Amino acid sequence: MVDWWTETEHAIVESLGSNGPMSPEDLAQHLGISEGETIAFLCMLAREKKLRIRLVGVSETRPAAPSRELARAPAKASGQRLSASVGGN
Repeated sequence: MVDWWTETEHAIVESLGSNGPMSPEDLAQHLGISEGETIAFLCMLAREKKLRIRLVGVSETRPAAPSRELARAPAKASGQRLSASVGGN
């Protein structure tokens, strides 16, 4: 018996293979699951190299700008790079 997780994974891969690229929202509607569940599956499948995430954009409701103190924090001297992400809490 195939479990829900495996069935959903296969449905995502099959849907993208048959229908071509689509937004997480459209894919979620096609599969009958939430957009959040779809995004979680897409991230896991991309990490496992079963699919590629080729295009991303900034959401229309952008989070507040980072504080000035964070923006002025120097990079570590050990050669590590500063990185930032859009979104989150």
